[in-house]
Amino acid sequence: MLNYCAYSFEILFFFCYFALKFKTLNMEHKELNRLKLVLVEKKKTGIWLAEQLGVTHVTVSKWCSNITQPSLPTLDRIAELLGCEKKDLIID
Repeated sequence: MLNYCAYSFEILFFFCYFALKFKTLNMEHKELNRLKLVLVEKKKTGIWLAEQLGVTHVTVSKWCSNITQPSLPTLDRIAELLGCEKKDLIID
């Protein structure tokens, strides 16, 4: 019984690890927002945007790198601050 449980745990661990790696690999090359490009077009920095939103520059950097995404209300505020439409900040 003990060997069966240990074997089952190893299989479960393998599948969880694989699922996390697969998700990470799939997200690495997908760009979901254009925030970095719009900041350059508007001649603004990530630090400026972070100060305006009251978040850390690390958070804005993660948004610009498409590691994480801003919430929809935050996206509204970003569009307002940058003087653009929300659709300009996302990739179709």
